[in-house]
Amino acid sequence: MRIDIYSDTVCPWCFLGKRRFELALAERPHFEPRVVWRPFELNPDLPWEGVDRREYLAAKMGDAARVAAVEETLQRYGQAVGLEYRFDLIRLLPNTRRSHLLIAHAARYGLQSPVKERIMRAYFQEGADIGDVDELVRLGAQSGLSEREARSALVLREGQDGVVAAERHAAALGITGVPTFIFDGQYTISGAQEPAILTRIFDQVAELAAARAATP
Repeated sequence: MRIDIYSDTVCPWCFLGKRRFELALAERPHFEPRVVWRPFELNPDLPWEGVDRREYLAAKMGDAARVAAVEETLQRYGQAVGLEYRFDLIRLLPNTRRSHLLIAHAARYGLQSPVKERIMRAYFQEGADIGDVDELVRLGAQSGLSEREARSALVLREGQDGVVAAERHAAALGITGVPTFIFDGQYTISGAQEPAILTRIFDQVAELAAARAATP
């Protein structure tokens, strides 16, 4: 089973969806799917240095009270799966292109998942600026990447064509929100689904694959 997951590194629902997905996988240890993290930039036009997160979200969502209500909901959902969001520590909303470049670089070394996790944890639980090259190099090194190679990939924007191509493919598939999960290139579900829903999908996809394999 192959599972492609489109998400953005500053999307709190993606972080929640990631944790719920991992809990669902733990419920099905006999499955060993190939998980591929795909890029999706929610705010691709942001400046490289980022913008004030509070001001941006308040303008986008209408007012600060609405932002606070959504964050409270996310904190409650997060606590249920062992996540502690620290929105109080987050100052910037960064341009996420560099973080996706680092994740693409990590994929070459089989470290895509740990780098993805470290970046999102740094942003949502430590308030790190994940648009900053030095910060991303530090996070990559903590996850097993070479500092020199990680910095080179970010500065030279290695893999950028692949990131852009993946996002264009997402648009062609009609993906407009994240997280979005695609199973075996055929079955799609969007949103931070509960673990119980995801385990049912794992079972159904595995059954369909077995049926196709048994068909002469």
